[in-house]
Amino acid sequence: MRDISDRIQRYRLSRYAPPEDPVRRRLRWVWVLPGLWLIWVVFVSEHSFLRIWQLSRERARTAAELRRVKAEIARLDVLVHDPVARRELAEHALREQAGMAQPGEIIYRIGTDQPTKH
Repeated sequence: MRDISDRIQRYRLSRYAPPEDPVRRRLRWVWVLPGLWLIWVVFVSEHSFLRIWQLSRERARTAAELRRVKAEIARLDVLVHDPVARRELAEHALREQAGMAQPGEIIYRIGTDQPTKH
């Protein structure tokens, strides 16, 4: 008779809560270790996914800057080696900085009373 009452008792309890299982109880704590490891891998470690993502963004930005600088160097190299462009640059510098003019041109200086003719 005692066996039947124990079985009925277990049946009643099993409808409302799962029976105590020591293996399951220990496995609940096993999930903590992978969770902590995942947090470490994603955020904390020196080689974390977040750090790798930031470095890849910085690498892309640096590559774009490098392309821009290379294009600027190529443009300046053309200016240095092109005799027509060098002449125009020299003429522009002489006109703007030294105040020189071609024959027949009139230069108006701001702050002086009279225009200078060359």
